[in-house]
Amino acid sequence: MKTIQILSFILVLSSVALKSSVAFAEGSFAKLALYYSSKESEESGSTSKSTRMVYDVSAYYKFQGGGWVLGALYQNDNASETASVDRTSYGVSGGWMTPRESGFYLLGTYFVSSKYGDYDGGNGYQLDIGYKVPTRVPLTFQFSYKHYDYSKYDHSDTLIDPYFGLMIMF
Repeated sequence: MKTIQILSFILVLSSVALKSSVAFAEGSFAKLALYYSSKESEESGSTSKSTRMVYDVSAYYKFQGGGWVLGALYQNDNASETASVDRTSYGVSGGWMTPRESGFYLLGTYFVSSKYGDYDGGNGYQLDIGYKVPTRVPLTFQFSYKHYDYSKYDHSDTLIDPYFGLMIMF
């Protein structure tokens, strides 16, 4: 099932790329955003370590005449303390990005599918506010508010994460 979800996501990205060859010349882009944290604690001579790595891979079509964008996002969130737990989500994304080389952006994503460990059939949303910096490969800094809902398991999560990212303009 996971393979089918990933292939479906790749198909969506490919169709956006193929159907908008003119758009690539006008500013479509892909974005890779990363977050990593590590925590080590010691109590009564026992040491524990936890890590978390999150990456978002997205592709967007930028509409002519402004900063409106539409695309798709794939996310993987791996947390490990005593055991490793993956959250894999993907969905449709859109919002506004400054048409200038540097400036703010606001993006929203609806996750049509999310799986967290044994919890499947979830959905959710993510809101990103960020800033892009003009360099040879544009850098981004963003904060993401995320909410995931796994209603058949009566479980939900809400997270706020800082990200560092790269943009590849087409």
